Amino acid sequence: MKIIRNILGSLLLGGLLCTSCTGNFEELNTDPTRLQNANPGTFLDPILYGMATTNWNKFNSHTFPLMQCKISMSNTSGVGWYYMSDAAGDGTWTTYYKWLNNIREMEDQAEKLNEPNYKAISLTLKGWIYGLLADSFGDVPMTEACHGDEKIYTPKFDTQKEVYQAIINELDSANQLFVQTSGLKYNTGGEMMYGTDNTLVSGKSAGILKWKKFCNSLRMRTLLRVLDVDGLNAKAELFKMINDPATYPVFQSNDDAAKVYITGVAPEEAPLTRPADYTSYICLSEFFINNLSTLKDPRLPLFAKTATNGTVKSYIGWPSGYDIAPSYNASIPNVAVATAPMNLMLMNYAEVEFIKAELALKGIITDDAKTHYENGVKAAITQWGGVVPTNYFDNAKAAYDGTMERIMLQKFFALIFCDYQQWFEYNRTQLPVMPVGKGVPQGNGMPRRFKYPASLQRTNLINYQAAKTSMGGDDFNVKLIWQK
Repeated sequence: MKIIRNILGSLLLGGLLCTSCTGNFEELNTDPTRLQNANPGTFLDPILYGMATTNWNKFNSHTFPLMQCKISMSNTSGVGWYYMSDAAGDGTWTTYYKWLNNIREMEDQAEKLNEPNYKAISLTLKGWIYGLLADSFGDVPMTEACHGDEKIYTPKFDTQKEVYQAIINELDSANQLFVQTSGLKYNTGGEMMYGTDNTLVSGKSAGILKWKKFCNSLRMRTLLRVLDVDGLNAKAELFKMINDPATYPVFQSNDDAAKVYITGVAPEEAPLTRPADYTSYICLSEFFINNLSTLKDPRLPLFAKTATNGTVKSYIGWPSGYDIAPSYNASIPNVAVATAPMNLMLMNYAEVEFIKAELALKGIITDDAKTHYENGVKAAITQWGGVVPTNYFDNAKAAYDGTMERIMLQKFFALIFCDYQQWFEYNRTQLPVMPVGKGVPQGNGMPRRFKYPASLQRTNLINYQAAKTSMGGDDFNVKLIWQK
């Protein structure tokens, strides 16, 4: 697999064109809109923006309908009915490896310039994306991937276990690399996620601490994914992390969450160039509307619009996977969710609290599961600008009841617009229970993974076949090592 390092080329082009010019002529022929030299800081914002916008669109087009929340009103042959195209994961594969190429360049530059914070951020972003790839496909190229400059064009596939172990180890290394007494010297205007520059307050960088929290929160997510996989020591690692917050700080509020704020003004354009496309021939499901209604949840008006039937306005959904389109009007998504300015979520604070709630419920840590559950719910509501009613947990349907079902329902809503996380968590726990509509054909069901891109059979056949053998096949129903 050969992937072009496109950003590096554009970064260097201006410098190459002007190397022989001198004096005023050189100044006149220097394009002020092009970067003249590559450094680790030049890669960071394009990676963050490119991945964040991609993942927002992946949630909207794949996860949202697949998880029986967004429903097409115009056809019954989409992923909401569990029809999966063989090419469904192709864009994910190509885009993620494109940005991994640029992360490798960022890491190389950080090492050359002896910049440990940029090296740590590179390892963090690399762990994040390889985690998404392994969760989506299973075995994937990692050790030999992104080495086209070394003439490795057909990289071998690492097994899932090898990939997750590498992610866990590299995120641990990144945690140790972060230096809070220095910032990011090449991002003088502040990077897109935490606004980190070279500013220090009382001798420390607030942004670097937040990057470190993202690194460790991401490591917790990875360890939870492989909690019951033999040989990865996930339970012990999670216990160690949670009981040593000084060494392993994680998200403590919504302010720590890993999110990219975009203005909607070029070049920070919204994922959907036309927000109206978010609601065209689309409504929300009974599963989505009814659960939020039962919870008396303040997110309902933030996510949905009321529908008018006769003289009655109400929040009402269509049955997911319907066979015959209902004759009544249903709530459509609130277009404000797709309209910039907006935050594009990489990982939120609520997820960390729900991880702790699950670990406490299972007796892996000694914390109070109820406290973490309630913290997670509150964070998930307030991150959208909602206000938690003082009596929210007086509702028996919202109160912590000591079950995984209750934790995972709230975690499900907390993961809205966070790439594929709802899908991954469902395949890990089989929760919350998904409705199967009357129009879903017999034999169709929740996919376990994406198929590998067909192009691999032309460009990397031997390693593709080895991965297929290792995985036990290359179809949507092949279970990954962490799936229930």
